[in-house]
Amino acid sequence: MRLYRSEDLIKPGYTVGIFRSANQSTEPTHAHEFIEIIYVCAGSAKHGIDDVVYEVKRGDILFINYGCRHSFSDCEQFEYVNICFSPEVVADAIITHENAPAILSLTAFNDMRGDRNAGKLSFSGRDRQEIEWLIEKMLREYEEEPLYANKVMESCMSILITKMLRATAGEHDVMDRDRWDELREYIDENPDGELTLGALAKRSFYHPSYFSRMFKAKFGLSLTDYVARRRVDTAIALLQEGDLSTDEIIRRSGFADRNAYYHAFSKYKGAAPSSYRSKSKKS
Repeated sequence: MRLYRSEDLIKPGYTVGIFRSANQSTEPTHAHEFIEIIYVCAGSAKHGIDDVVYEVKRGDILFINYGCRHSFSDCEQFEYVNICFSPEVVADAIITHENAPAILSLTAFNDMRGDRNAGKLSFSGRDRQEIEWLIEKMLREYEEEPLYANKVMESCMSILITKMLRATAGEHDVMDRDRWDELREYIDENPDGELTLGALAKRSFYHPSYFSRMFKAKFGLSLTDYVARRRVDTAIALLQEGDLSTDEIIRRSGFADRNAYYHAFSKYKGAAPSSYRSKSKKS
């Protein structure tokens, strides 16, 4: 399966990439390291995203989070536009503190929840005309490269995303509390995952500094402390199983090395890991 990278599709010096595709009968399964918005200009097709298949036609928009596997099949006179961007690159221009929670409603923490709802939206009438005007404007700016083209594209993207958020307002209310609960469950269930501030903030579209403040306000602990405590709890459960080596416990608990492992026990439990180990445990 092919993995597309930002440099494959976005021109140097640009934060947003956009291009038109037409007359394709299929698009093999692939993934990418950026967010993709697909707008269907004409025709129809089946769009597979991980294990879900959507019927798409003109006026449909698909919001695809990075890492999702997707493909097109059964295409009939199918034409669409791809808009590609990375949230950390355009955060200041497009994704703001105010709209970040609403943007989450388009993906609903896809990777964390596992339901892979890609945020399909449908537009018609005046809304569709306005969206198609924005997309055509972005295509011209990207192809012709006039002065300040990237700024104009960012402005068009901001309007496009705002229109998408408006379309979801009635159907998908922003359930901020539920999403933070889902994030907490994800951390609890994946102690050995990539749980750094940068990685989690990127996945949830928040700026890292804002994410850090919000996390502490929600849970009363910094992200670092929360993750370390969960990893210690995981390690204790594994120690009490009685059949795993220290190195295996460290790996499964998500600690970087033995120093981090012992330091966390000392800081959060005031005791050595060995005090929790079953007597039958391997050393």
